[in-house]
Amino acid sequence: MEPPTLEGDWYDGTTSRPRRAMVSREAGDRLRIASADEAREVALRDVRLSARLGATPRVLSLPDGSRVECHDSPLLDRWFPRPDSRIDAWADWLERRRLAIAVAALVTTGTVVAFFQFGVPRAAAYIAGQLPRGVEVAASHQAMQVLGRLGLRETTLPAARREALEARFLAMVDGEPRHSQMQLAFADAPRFGPNAFALPDGRLFATDQLVELAGDDDEILAVLAHEAGHHVHRHGMRQAIESSSVVVVVGLIMGDATGSSVVAALPAVLLSSGYSRGHEREADAYALDLLERRGLDPQAFGRIMQRLGEAHGAGDSEVAGWLSTHPPTPERIRAAMRHRGAGPERDLPQDAR
Repeated sequence: MEPPTLEGDWYDGTTSRPRRAMVSREAGDRLRIASADEAREVALRDVRLSARLGATPRVLSLPDGSRVECHDSPLLDRWFPRPDSRIDAWADWLERRRLAIAVAALVTTGTVVAFFQFGVPRAAAYIAGQLPRGVEVAASHQAMQVLGRLGLRETTLPAARREALEARFLAMVDGEPRHSQMQLAFADAPRFGPNAFALPDGRLFATDQLVELAGDDDEILAVLAHEAGHHVHRHGMRQAIESSSVVVVVGLIMGDATGSSVVAALPAVLLSSGYSRGHEREADAYALDLLERRGLDPQAFGRIMQRLGEAHGAGDSEVAGWLSTHPPTPERIRAAMRHRGAGPERDLPQDAR
């Protein structure tokens, strides 16, 4: 009685043209591959069988570099009783069930979304809280070098003006988390215009142009309260951790670990902008709460936001909103004007009503 056989395509390793061949198991645990003009026998233990994956052909790899491709068959399970790995078996089971594929795709998508929306920010907040003080100092030193090259200069404000603002600022943040690290500084920055920023080490900068733009000192303090919120919540270091994490993970998902392609870079930009908008909203909420607790009118924040929006020509298009690192200006103004501690509305911009 002839042994059962399988038919397949034999690639001999020397030419790309396959030959039809019959595969059978012979005595002595040997595998016979026979085409119309050639036959070979090899020990079963020297043959590697590819894992089962849906309806794809199985591949028998021979020790001489040739291979035979054939349809899956129970004979292969009898000839090669070695079980597939759990991963291979699970992949094969999944490939054969469309509903399972759909469920797996939904679960995978949900996991990725949850990872970026909740996992990355929480991990970044935890890591930022564990970083030693020296890391924040080093990062701030590097940032100052960059800002210096971008045109940040010594302030031209009179000393008395600076001291008065600094005294009110220190009184405002006294007793707040991390307040002992906060230092107010001023700088002339024609290229930046009216602006303020916080460095990870606790230095908070207000530009001379911001002081000139503000209608009163309360508006300046409102901006500084926002920057204090960035320091309290460690937004500088969190943003650095989040951005680098997103670039790496998105690059791996998109198959470009360097993040150099547009396809890989655009999702990273959108995600990082989303994290930054979240930080800005958190700092806004902190500032409005701090102003209320210190007896200052939160509407001052809305008024200075309106002035800054006009000075910088803030746009509110939908595309700009997705790419922006800050929430829309009208949204921020409305939050300030309607905060629980705000006084009667005055100078409320039409688009913020």
